Amino acid sequence: MPMIDIVRPQAFWLIPFWALALLAIGWGMKQKRKRLTFWLSANELSRWWKRAKLQSFLLGASTLMLTIALAQPRYFAGKVNVPVQGVDIVFCLDVSHSMLCEDIKPSRLEFAQALIANLLERLEPGDRVGLVAFGGSGFPLCPLTHDLSIVRTYLDLISPSVMVYNPTTYIAEGLKASFKLVIGKQKREPRGSIILLITDGEDQGSNWKQAAAECAKFGIPVFAFAIGTEKGAAVPELSETGIIKGYKRDLQGKIAFSKLVLETLQNITSKTGGKVYLPLNARQEVSTLLRDLNDYRQRVWTRQVAQWRELFPIFVLLSALLLLGETWLSHFKAMR
Repeated sequence: MPMIDIVRPQAFWLIPFWALALLAIGWGMKQKRKRLTFWLSANELSRWWKRAKLQSFLLGASTLMLTIALAQPRYFAGKVNVPVQGVDIVFCLDVSHSMLCEDIKPSRLEFAQALIANLLERLEPGDRVGLVAFGGSGFPLCPLTHDLSIVRTYLDLISPSVMVYNPTTYIAEGLKASFKLVIGKQKREPRGSIILLITDGEDQGSNWKQAAAECAKFGIPVFAFAIGTEKGAAVPELSETGIIKGYKRDLQGKIAFSKLVLETLQNITSKTGGKVYLPLNARQEVSTLLRDLNDYRQRVWTRQVAQWRELFPIFVLLSALLLLGETWLSHFKAMR
């Protein structure tokens, strides 16, 4: 890469006109000198001629510096890394009955909604966001968009009444729906796209390994935010209107408990190149997640850009100083 670059080389087209103007000034000065021989002595004529040549030189140099400044010269000062665009983030939210457990206050679902809302406030302006909900099946609530207010609107619509029809948890269905949202119709590697899986990790027999392998094949990392505790909590039973009417029971008649299953999430994230975040210290984990997202954003999209330092201010300053000198000589001549 050249050390010196000219942004507007067309400015040098003025140089021939500049040279012609100097030649015209020089010819005019010689004609004036011939006429002054009748009015001035030899010493006076010699002093005038030296001063006139110096003025012409200062004026010519000043206009030349200004022409060079118009060409906007600059020098290479190294390279810097800059991100060229944001990433696509699909929030894949578990809305099965187990997300109503209250081992995470006020409930797993409300905690997850607050988590997503917090992340939306802290993403980069160039990021696009989509929203997928899953339980027994996966369904996109909001396509990828820069308008985060739309995502918040759909996020607020998720309530227990929606979860009546999603008693089970099939993580594979959520991953498949998120994958389709990212891929669209292009069926090629979607560079700069991730899936953020938000669930307690319990799965009732879906083929999440195959879904994770499909994401890994297309280079889509899955980050997972685990919602729940290892101790677990009772799983609420919902009425047809979405009101909690009690707790689910197993085949022995005992109250069914839902616990955090980290192994599933760890397998999914390790296969796709993602990471698991825990809710124990939510503020710290969110900060870590945002930092990891930023690292991913820079790793995927950052490119090196040449950094240039402008030189035209120096030439403008030189032109001004030379013109000031020429003006001073003219004033000095008038005083004499």
